Amino acid sequence: EPSVDLNRKAYICSWERKDPPDYDEVNYCFCESAKDAAVWEDRDSAEEIAASLNTGGVTVPSLHGGTHILRNFTVEEFSDKFVIFCSGPFDHTVCGTSNQSVEK
Repeated sequence: EPSVDLNRKAYICSWERKDPPDYDEVNYCFCESAKDAAVWEDRDSAEEIAASLNTGGVTVPSLHGGTHILRNFTVEEFSDKFVIFCSGPFDHTVCGTSNQSVEK
């Protein structure tokens, strides 16, 4: 049986608010590389967003079926800017949903 990495690192690369009536939900997409990730100019802003996402979590499909809630978002410095990543048992190309938004 092939082994599955249950602790894959993925970066937030984009997000989009859903259309009404689900406007309070946000779709997040992830990528495998920091170079393709969304960036924040300062650590404080990125840390605030990561904390918000950790509170509400982002629900993604699990590699084992069903869903998995990501709540371990962390900030990383990349090219003098900041990116947000998390680890979990999911496909890097997956999108997930949350009621937490990265928008101010």
